Amino acid sequence: MDGKYALVTGTDHGIGFELARQLLGRGFYVTACRVNENETAIDELSRQHPGRMQVITVDIGNDESVLRAAETCTDTTPCLDLLINCAGILGNMDKTVGDKLDFDEMLRVINVNALGALRMTNALSRHICKSTLKQIVNISSEAGSIQDCERVGWFGYCMSKSANNMQGALVQNALREKNVRVLQIHPGHVATWMRGHLDETAKITPEISAKGILEVVLDRELPRSDRPLYLDYTGAPLRY
Repeated sequence: MDGKYALVTGTDHGIGFELARQLLGRGFYVTACRVNENETAIDELSRQHPGRMQVITVDIGNDESVLRAAETCTDTTPCLDLLINCAGILGNMDKTVGDKLDFDEMLRVINVNALGALRMTNALSRHICKSTLKQIVNISSEAGSIQDCERVGWFGYCMSKSANNMQGALVQNALREKNVRVLQIHPGHVATWMRGHLDETAKITPEISAKGILEVVLDRELPRSDRPLYLDYTGAPLRY
């Protein structure tokens, strides 16, 4: 198959689903990695685009699951132009120093949000290097900024996004000579179901966030940098 090839994790709903949908609209062949097989919206999207999309179930917190997904991708596509590591979890947002902290939960959040992105990138790095675009996008967060941190809790999530930023820098260092580019993108405060219910305090929709992310990643002439650019969905720079 000729064309451009993308893989997106966390496509059950929200930003990941919208990224997959809008990439299809841009002419990409999409490998959509969902978490929960009971979430069927991505299946309906696949039926609407026969031959241009494959849906696989992936637990990015599990080594074997990621390796199986990578094998599927490499078996069914000639290369990978764009990897978007979007899947993530929140963890406890309220507890602070002096409270009874759940360190096992924090480890789970870091395992998914930071190591999960690295698992996917590591498993697919050779396939990415076969492409011409060679883009890796990690959906990070402003919560990963150490310089701008004002929170007093949300340990797992904030620490995981800082670690996500670091793994992105290490990956770019390792793959720079092969012209692979890594971007760390904050999607904005988006109305998603990550809290177990729709976040009605959010300022933007998944559609707006995904549209902005893809415009930044695919349509703009971004400057080259020794470190991955750390931007929000509008292209505005953030501080590590």
